[in-house]
Amino acid sequence: MKKAKHLLAILAVSVLTLTACGAPAKTPTETPSETPAENKPSFVFVVTDQLGDKSFNDSAAAGTQKITKELGYETKIVEIGRDQTKWEPTILDLSESGEYTAIFLNGSGIQEIVERIAPDFPDQKYVLFDAAVEEGSSENIYAISYKQNEGSYLGGVVAGLVTKSSMEYANSDDKIGFIGGDAGPIISDFLVGYIEGAKSVNPNVKVYVSYVGSWTDTAKAKELANAQFNQGVDIIFPAAMTAGLGVIEAAAEQNKYIIGVDSDQAALLGETDEKKANVILTSVIKEVGESLYIYADNVGKGADKYGTTDVLGVKEKTTDIVENEYYLKNVPQDIRDQVTAARADIVAGKIKVSTALGVEQSIVDGIVNSVKP
Repeated sequence: MKKAKHLLAILAVSVLTLTACGAPAKTPTETPSETPAENKPSFVFVVTDQLGDKSFNDSAAAGTQKITKELGYETKIVEIGRDQTKWEPTILDLSESGEYTAIFLNGSGIQEIVERIAPDFPDQKYVLFDAAVEEGSSENIYAISYKQNEGSYLGGVVAGLVTKSSMEYANSDDKIGFIGGDAGPIISDFLVGYIEGAKSVNPNVKVYVSYVGSWTDTAKAKELANAQFNQGVDIIFPAAMTAGLGVIEAAAEQNKYIIGVDSDQAALLGETDEKKANVILTSVIKEVGESLYIYADNVGKGADKYGTTDVLGVKEKTTDIVENEYYLKNVPQDIRDQVTAARADIVAGKIKVSTALGVEQSIVDGIVNSVKP
């Protein structure tokens, strides 16, 4: 009965979709369950996009898999893609089954659906990452938000110093780039931090900003990257999930630099393409997977924080830049030293990085326009 009223709400959308497509929708892709652990918590990650982005989704998937490998809890990963007509039915099916202690979901675009469904399934827990809930608003939703602006600040320090350095692929112009998947609050938060970090070490820097309008269109992202490189930009920070792979491809072909995002993209690409890995000087990471792992570990110990939001940043070691072999090999020591100093100042509270979240758009526009070419 609980499920019926939700299905009525989406029935019209489903009928329209089937009529337009002329064929039944594909069955959601599932990664087989790990070995169940009796009387232990279990978790399912519903991917409302696709895996293989070597970024945000892959990070969450890695954290989900780590829960089984290190804690021994049952997990499953279900890919349902960006077709929003599949989102609510899938969540309803999982909620009604009661098979999993908690359902992991990227809050972007799906939070409203979860908040509508959750009251009808009080025993089902939901974990929204990259999202925030009003304190005490729900008894079965836990949200995790990230200070991506702080990690991006450190990425900006790298970019601002690299562009005026004597590094092999750097030119004499103080021009850096940013390519977002779309212009939303979280991507703007990446951008604001990136700009402030770059300006802190290079007051003359100019930042070229473009948006793909898609999270998967690698060809369009590559085109935008080439346009920026052709205008004198020598390093780009793409916050565009799968589409960002097109930016990396452009950098490898043009001998330019990249700041990766969400996961350690150089390490991931280094397994198959050393050329691409070497143009990624570092990556601004949001430890989505690690935050899910910590949540699961706490649940197993009998602790939970439903109805609350955790906001995690550099101090909590959840957002930062990676210092891997490519960073140590390709980024000069004097630049690394300035990054280390900036990180310490953020942790100590000496640097307060501006945010795009919960502020007037005019404030964000002012920061962006301050470095407009």
